[in-house]
Amino acid sequence: MTVMERRLDPLRGGTTVAGFAECLRRLRAQAGNPSLRRLELWGQQNGRPLARSSVSDLLRGGRLPSRELLLAFLEACGVDPVEDTRWLAAWTLLAADRSGVAAAPKDLPDRLAADIRTAGLLRLGTTYLPDFEWKRLFATVGELDIFVVYGQTWRHLHAPELTELARRPGARIRVFLADPADALTVRVLSDRFAIDPPELVSRIENTRRDYQALAVPGGAEVDVRYWPGDRAFSCYRFDTTAVLGLYSHGRSRAAAVPVLVCSEPGDLFRFVTSELQAIETGSRPAR
Repeated sequence: MTVMERRLDPLRGGTTVAGFAECLRRLRAQAGNPSLRRLELWGQQNGRPLARSSVSDLLRGGRLPSRELLLAFLEACGVDPVEDTRWLAAWTLLAADRSGVAAAPKDLPDRLAADIRTAGLLRLGTTYLPDFEWKRLFATVGELDIFVVYGQTWRHLHAPELTELARRPGARIRVFLADPADALTVRVLSDRFAIDPPELVSRIENTRRDYQALAVPGGAEVDVRYWPGDRAFSCYRFDTTAVLGLYSHGRSRAAAVPVLVCSEPGDLFRFVTSELQAIETGSRPAR
């Protein structure tokens, strides 16, 4: 992600439908200001909904675009919505505010309420947390575990928080990346994410160097490791809270992917902890 892309933050500038549309117009300009016809052709070639009239409505900001239209527009403008989660997070907040879909029932069935408590489930949705919730988790964390394929955009988005954490004496940042030296891992993941194997390896190694560069004398322990094998989920554990995102087996970016937030001492958090222990056992130091 470039400096310009980081400055264009829909979570800050897109808190209203009109503001969100302005962010989308700026994104289009950054992408070279493709014409409506060119965007429509991209949609036809990639089987995505990008009719000129729909894109025109999206850019005017009279109403919130559909999720499918937004995802197609983002990809046509060069944004990977799986990596740069801010766009869907901003859209979800706006959609919830307008429709009330995020409002929880006042009285849950007893069995469901008991299951939620037992699991330690704090939140369930189809997008990652908005920026302010990540900042809240970073504010007091002492031990951060990260389990991703490479996750460059997440690291770039939270570079200030990671830098601050790396300076805290006694803290720990532990990162598990896909093993670029394992041929089967590279083949499986490059196919899943539709990335050429050399590009996947380059992204993993760049992420490894970025995390290792966080280490400072007297600061947190920064431990970067490689783990071979396919991925069923990505995970961020902040002390006693974990954010777990499932991976889709489909190629479509439009697929809604479950994201769960859980905490200790719930069964779901214990599952995350045991998974991280198994991953650590099967990992090797990144060099």
